[in-house]
Amino acid sequence: MYVSVEVITMLATAVTLLVAIISGFGWMINRMDARFAEVVARFDARFEAQDAKLGARFEAQDARFDARFEAQDAKFGARFDRIEQEIVEVKIAIARLEGPAPRLIAAR
Repeated sequence: MYVSVEVITMLATAVTLLVAIISGFGWMINRMDARFAEVVARFDARFEAQDAKLGARFEAQDARFDARFEAQDAKFGARFDRIEQEIVEVKIAIARLEGPAPRLIAAR
């Protein structure tokens, strides 16, 4: 079988062109991955800073709310204790007005 020089040259050119295109595409994908990784790293750093900042603000707000609720709880606790004492006094006064409880078994 006889293959001409032109056919061999065309095949070599096609293979070389195919390898060059595949290599170029691989290089482009590699560069894009590097750039995306760079952008993701920047966004991650920015989001970490924002997360730390917001976390500190939320912690401060939680501490203020906790202090406020503790103060309200103490205030209402004192009120409820006072009301409870007054209710006990009212119960005692009502019991004195009603007199002793009737016996279940009548005496003969």
